[in-house]
Amino acid sequence: MKLTWTKTDEAPALASYALLPILRAYFKGTGVEIETADISLAGRIIANFPECLRNGQKIHDELTRLGKLADNGGQHH
Repeated sequence: MKLTWTKTDEAPALASYALLPILRAYFKGTGVEIETADISLAGRIIANFPECLRNGQKIHDELTRLGKLADNGGQHH
């Protein structure tokens, strides 16, 4: 099983980063994987203009990926 933990902007990020280590410790050894996905405004802008970036700077459009995941009922394709 895989959980996706989203990275957001500003105040929500503070709460998110405070809780993530607790959840990682809780799920340790259970086989549950926690991945992170950057859905912040900056992350979405960077993902949508890859032609302006070098390969090491490019990131995936995580919001679109998570939307497709939700449309598929959680099935990875």
